[in-house]
Amino acid sequence: MQSELTTDEDRRAIEALNDHDVKATLAGDVDAIVSQWTEDFTILPPAGPIMRGRSANAAAAEQGKPQLQALIAVDYDVDFEEITVTGNHAFAWGTYRSAVRPRSGGAVITYSGKLMRILQRQPDGAWKMHRTMMTADPQTR
Repeated sequence: MQSELTTDEDRRAIEALNDHDVKATLAGDVDAIVSQWTEDFTILPPAGPIMRGRSANAAAAEQGKPQLQALIAVDYDVDFEEITVTGNHAFAWGTYRSAVRPRSGGAVITYSGKLMRILQRQPDGAWKMHRTMMTADPQTR
């Protein structure tokens, strides 16, 4: 059984991973985003096929770069309501919201939804995203 101290340290490490994710997303730094994923990272998006594997997800992120570069990230926030550590896995769930503005001008577009992540402790003790599932709220402007 894990000690409370280890669990607190794990929670802080997971919160740091989440903060890193927000900063990398706001910066549009695909390499920094991908570095947070396990090799068999899987995304269950709100629409479309399940995306399996770090390399497939990284390729999709690279393919989406032109669309991302056409936008300016105005805001991105993830609010996890619960982070639970269970051995070498943890789960976190909450909400996300983001806002972007087209570089060419125009109105800010906002996105929001719910998010659940399963994280996996790596052999070196670091935490990485292992599975992610999200929903999308109706889009607003």
